[in-house]
Amino acid sequence: MPRPHFVLVLACMAVLMAGAVRSACAQTATDLFDVGTLQEIRLLVNSRDLALLRQNYGLNTKYPADLLWRNLRVRNISVRSRGFGSRNPTKLGLHIEFDHYTTGQRFLGLRSLVLKNEWQDPTLIRDQVAMAFFNRMGQPASRESFGRVYINNEYQGVYGIVENIDEDYVTRTLGENTGYLFEFHWQDFWHGEYLGDDLAAYKPRFEPRTHALESDTQLYSSIRDLFLEINGADDTVWRDRVERLLDLRQFITLVAIEVYLSEWDGLTGNWAMNNFYLYRRAGSSVQLFLPWDRDRAMTQMTGDMSIFERTDDNVLFHRAIAYSDLRDLYLTVLEQCAQAAVQDDWFRTTVARSVSVIAAAAYQDTKKHFTDAEYDAETQGLMGFAGVRPAFVLQEVARARRGSQ
Repeated sequence: MPRPHFVLVLACMAVLMAGAVRSACAQTATDLFDVGTLQEIRLLVNSRDLALLRQNYGLNTKYPADLLWRNLRVRNISVRSRGFGSRNPTKLGLHIEFDHYTTGQRFLGLRSLVLKNEWQDPTLIRDQVAMAFFNRMGQPASRESFGRVYINNEYQGVYGIVENIDEDYVTRTLGENTGYLFEFHWQDFWHGEYLGDDLAAYKPRFEPRTHALESDTQLYSSIRDLFLEINGADDTVWRDRVERLLDLRQFITLVAIEVYLSEWDGLTGNWAMNNFYLYRRAGSSVQLFLPWDRDRAMTQMTGDMSIFERTDDNVLFHRAIAYSDLRDLYLTVLEQCAQAAVQDDWFRTTVARSVSVIAAAAYQDTKKHFTDAEYDAETQGLMGFAGVRPAFVLQEVARARRGSQ
């Protein structure tokens, strides 16, 4: 028969273990995406696999790994290189899937996660600030935070911890996930011109992230039909036909937010259309644009980028803005952006907070693509953008309204 003090010890251990379980369970995705906390994520990868990952960084080959965060360890996940212009072997951009090797495995309820190397952004914070602003303006946007990332206990630098656009994301932002989700891949300078009737022309640009095993007809007919109607010659039926396939007001709203942010690599960017997903609900032909990867936002830090910069190049925007109510919506959303930016000094405060969270880790980041001096200059530039952009946009909107009278 156990002695009384031994029973007490066992009871205490049971309480402690239960507390530990509750503590582990209490961790949520909200904790991971806490913008006020610099997270720490550690990846453990077989040394041979890691060498191959760096050597073949241009490929999407997946390798097994373990992920450690706080008191949680997720075993047998997959990691692969990711990015387009940001891919490099020095500071790897990483795409993580928790269920690739272990069916049904999740991390804080997430099926996947992106560790963004911020290779193209000297400030390391543009993407997070931009996505926070999309969210503030009521648009679907990835949750993002910052973290120190270690691979096999070697510091890799400051990363963006980014909610991937997948079925879980769609559930959280749109309330369902049974529809058709496509990731856009940049191929060339494409402004939304009709690519012809052959569905094969759309496949390289739009990769299915759901329903991938369905026929090309089921997957791509709506996309082809959308760009056919966008380029339709008959103005009298243009809007009616396009709106059967696209939430046109949502598109105009999205462009307005991007333009407020002086986005260089979005729907009307320097490289034509880029960095977005398309989603259409099951049983519907109406599609939505979802923003992604905004590390080139606020690049024109003088804050004086025209509210019509490059917008005429985009076939869809050019046709839509000819309608007075859509033009008014565009200008109204720009005004709302300026107001939202200055209300409670939101924009400047958000930039300053993000800088303060990562500053020490950023200076220690020897793998980042830019020097400390460039980091300092660019972060100061973002503060300047936050101060200048609202007034400039409001002046441009007022001028545009006078011109349309």
